[in-house]
Amino acid sequence: ITMGRRIAGIIYILITFALVNEMSINVYARDNNNKRRTKEKSGGFQKNICDITDRDSKVHCYCENTREPRNATKAECWVFNGGIPRDDLIWQSFASQPILQTLSFNVRVDGALGYIPTKALLYLQRLRSINIKYGNIVDVTPFAFANLTNLKEASLSQNQIENLQQYAFAHLPNITTLNLEENMIIDIDTEAFFDLPKLQKLVFTKNNITTIRNGTFQHTFNLLELDLNKNNIYHLNRRTFDGLANLRKLDLRKNRIQNLTEFTFAELWNLQELLLGKNDLRYISERAFDGLSQLRKLSLDDNKLASLPSGLFEGVRGLSSVDLRSNELHALTFDNIKPILDNLKPQNSNLLLEENNFVCDCRLKWMHSLRNETKSQNTKESLDSVTCKMDPPIVSSAYNKMPDAMDDKLDYNQDILHAGLTIETLNDKMNVTEKKTLPGDLSKDDANEISKKGVKRTVLKIPAETLPCPREVIKTTEIPPYIVDPVIPIQNEMKTFRFHDTNSAYVKLRPSFGFVVLWSIFFRFFFT
Repeated sequence: ITMGRRIAGIIYILITFALVNEMSINVYARDNNNKRRTKEKSGGFQKNICDITDRDSKVHCYCENTREPRNATKAECWVFNGGIPRDDLIWQSFASQPILQTLSFNVRVDGALGYIPTKALLYLQRLRSINIKYGNIVDVTPFAFANLTNLKEASLSQNQIENLQQYAFAHLPNITTLNLEENMIIDIDTEAFFDLPKLQKLVFTKNNITTIRNGTFQHTFNLLELDLNKNNIYHLNRRTFDGLANLRKLDLRKNRIQNLTEFTFAELWNLQELLLGKNDLRYISERAFDGLSQLRKLSLDDNKLASLPSGLFEGVRGLSSVDLRSNELHALTFDNIKPILDNLKPQNSNLLLEENNFVCDCRLKWMHSLRNETKSQNTKESLDSVTCKMDPPIVSSAYNKMPDAMDDKLDYNQDILHAGLTIETLNDKMNVTEKKTLPGDLSKDDANEISKKGVKRTVLKIPAETLPCPREVIKTTEIPPYIVDPVIPIQNEMKTFRFHDTNSAYVKLRPSFGFVVLWSIFFRFFFT
């Protein structure tokens, strides 16, 4: 009995101890919950940014995998309420997740975020990627990214950014990609990019950049790709790209560039791809591309080029892809293409020439040879589509008919018309048929349209040996020969004729006068 009482007493004590312990745990948990709610309402930095339940909070974040403090590595935040001060306590809440590596902000209300939240970034020294979108960040201020030494990627697209101030992106030793597309950037300070030794890609697509200051990229010496597509740049010079000796790709499409002067890209020794399509290019210096010994791809499509300097490709003999579509080229000679001709024969090469204003003459003969020798399908298809123009036909207002298409319109070089090849047989070989248009067959609109466009032919359908060569143009310093009308004498000839007639009359009179004098002397002597 005594033993049973002892055992019962021990069991009672254990049960009592367990109940007291459970009550203590519940009280402790309740106190912690109350404290957490109080701190959330106060907005202090103790708030867990991944576990905000207050609907009135200015920032809400969703953290992948966990909501526990100090455990999240990726967070996506939404900014709903506008007018957040730079020193708002909400930014201190990011201290609850110090090991975040990926962070993004999506601004849901216009004007809700007008700056880079540097106060939040101060607590995120392990951050590797940041993305801010749809903000109203007019200026990127100095040291906006808080010297994040582990940051590798930063994207600030569609934030209405206008100015990049001095040291806007500074002391970011590991950043490799910086995306600033679809903003309103006008001005870039020459020291905006400072101490970015690993930056490889810089994107400025769809901004309002008009000029680039000399030395803007001097601290981005390891940059490999620079995208300036869809801006308003109109002027470039040799100093524009200082510091970019390692650049591989430069995209300048859809700007307002009109001229390329000599040595414009001379500092880009390692450039392999240069895109200049859809500009207003009218003039390119013969030495504009000098120094680009590594260039492989050149895009000049959709410009206003009427001709190319003969030695333009001398300094870029490694070119294997050239796009000259949709220009106003009248000719592209063998001398133009000779420095890179062999590069256009392998399978992966490209030469694109459609939609130009080529004239059908012997300067296009080389296209036949390249078409037969190249292995590039793209080049073959392009050459098959290249057209050229005969001189446009003229509609006679007197007879209301179209003269023959080839009748005295092409300026033939008589040296190529050998025995058995006359202009008539040349017309036959070029499949030009004479067609007389009866009055009323050709409307006025049709006539105007034809006179503007001329007669288009597919270059490769014209036999190479029948392409006429244009005569050499007479220099303006040469004096043209006089053309004298055989019927009406010119003024000097008229004077000569008058002088000649006077002399002739005098000569005719001289024998008669002498005869009279002699006869008078004889008569006087005889009768005296």
